Amino acid sequence: MQVDVGHEFTGLAKLTFDAKAGAYRDSVGRTLDVRPLGFPHESSTGGVLERNGSKSFEFTLPADVLRGSLSSSVSVYPTPLASMTDALQSLLREPYGCFEQTSSTSYPMVMAQQYFLTHTGVDPATIEKARNLLDVSYKKLIGFESRSKGYEWFGADPGHEALTAYGLLQFTDMSRVRAVDKDMLDRTRAWLLSRREGNGGFNRNAKAIDSFGGAPVDTTNAYIVWALIESGEKGLDKEIAAVKASAVSTEDSYIVALGANILAATGDRAGARQLMDKLVKKQGTAGNVMGAVTSITRSGGDALAIETTALSVLAWMREPAYAAQVQKGLQWIVESNKSGRYGSTQSTVLALRSIVAYDNANARPKAPGRIILSVDGKTVGAPLAFTAGSQGALVMPDFTSQLAPGKHAVALKMEDGSSMPFSISIKYNSLLPDSAKEAQVGLQVVLKDSQVQEGSVTEAVVSIANKSDQAIPTPVAIVGIPGGLEVRHDQLKELIKSGRIDAYEVIGREVVLYWRYLKAKDTFDVPLSLVAAIPGSYTGPASRAYLYYTDEFKNWAPGLKVNITRR
Repeated sequence: MQVDVGHEFTGLAKLTFDAKAGAYRDSVGRTLDVRPLGFPHESSTGGVLERNGSKSFEFTLPADVLRGSLSSSVSVYPTPLASMTDALQSLLREPYGCFEQTSSTSYPMVMAQQYFLTHTGVDPATIEKARNLLDVSYKKLIGFESRSKGYEWFGADPGHEALTAYGLLQFTDMSRVRAVDKDMLDRTRAWLLSRREGNGGFNRNAKAIDSFGGAPVDTTNAYIVWALIESGEKGLDKEIAAVKASAVSTEDSYIVALGANILAATGDRAGARQLMDKLVKKQGTAGNVMGAVTSITRSGGDALAIETTALSVLAWMREPAYAAQVQKGLQWIVESNKSGRYGSTQSTVLALRSIVAYDNANARPKAPGRIILSVDGKTVGAPLAFTAGSQGALVMPDFTSQLAPGKHAVALKMEDGSSMPFSISIKYNSLLPDSAKEAQVGLQVVLKDSQVQEGSVTEAVVSIANKSDQAIPTPVAIVGIPGGLEVRHDQLKELIKSGRIDAYEVIGREVVLYWRYLKAKDTFDVPLSLVAAIPGSYTGPASRAYLYYTDEFKNWAPGLKVNITRR
């Protein structure tokens, strides 16, 4: 039997089978996630739409867009609440295998819940949904606690100092919106304190550093001290002095920003202002803070820039004299929003942290107005009016039907109103991969047998390569599995035991493979054992590989094809 959903349909579909046999009847229902073929592409932009101002976005649509895959969205956000809701929805689609990646769903929800609980007019159902999702995430997160305490990416022993500091920071923020085990917080803080080496720094476990790659010593020390102070720890005079000395002597803006936050939080206003002045000199005309070498997660690209700018904004907000720098930095962060998210997990968390902090300190009334959307000079739908009390995202009319291959220009115009962030996104699938030249993880996926018999076993060979001449941290490979083939979990568990992979998840028709790091120029194959379960011809989703902390640079591989015949 064949079920045809048509070329145009994508999304969730309800499928129901009814069966009758004499006086007996049964009905079985399933929900199917129907996805378009090919490789996903996205053209998007964000920014701030000013009162009586306009913004435009130009893009080119190729000729090979697959039918049913094209979609468009334009949203304007009256409040940070609106953009955070979009961020949550986007991040929920990301893999969340290890401790830090699980945070890609839970930590932004912590930030959003802080906003929800301090503002009126929030839908109670939204608050309840966030609460329930936080409960699930919290239970998963605490499962990564190491046997000898502290936290590690996949729960191994011993713990990793930098990740434990990140966890302490997250659990501290989470405790403001839900119950968090106080004993767990105390022993996590105590474990971190036990890692002090006595000269102002922290010991770092060699195994953890070797397996993850490790941020530089000064970066790690500064981040750990910041996390401890944010969690309420006192008596860190020697460690604070060491961070101050490092921040004063370095040109690494990430360390300088951490130092500025630490000194401002502990009462050293003169020292904090000295570091804030260094950051001012690093702020570009667009508002971003330049000069960062790396972050605690060894991120790079857009993610590193967002992290550094958000940390700088958080520091500047403690001193009224830096209001102009705060405005420029925050506007740049808002404009970095790509379809609801701000780069990787760390950069999204810090971006939302700065947005929430700014909103709490600068709450001001909005003004009513209306927004007009046009495509290629033609108005789309009626103007969308809003009031001073508008809370949720202002979603503009869909204009997908007006898009043909070629160049297009989308324009937003505000009449009256007040400054608000906006996002414009065009998504589609095409037959050709859109791999980034900067991608450091090479990927090839080959199915050994494209013709298999029902009940037999075949194998997908995943070839991974580190294209750089240095070790790279936290690579991820997402392998699309054709329908009709079933993954053998026992074989995946054996891959973990043998050290071929560090963790895996199966999410729908995709197998997500995780590694802590790849050695310089490392190349190897990972076999995935698959059972031919249901006869038919199938094409799997496209596969991709990337570094988790610079996920804007992906390598893509074509979807696997298989024909399963009956015995």
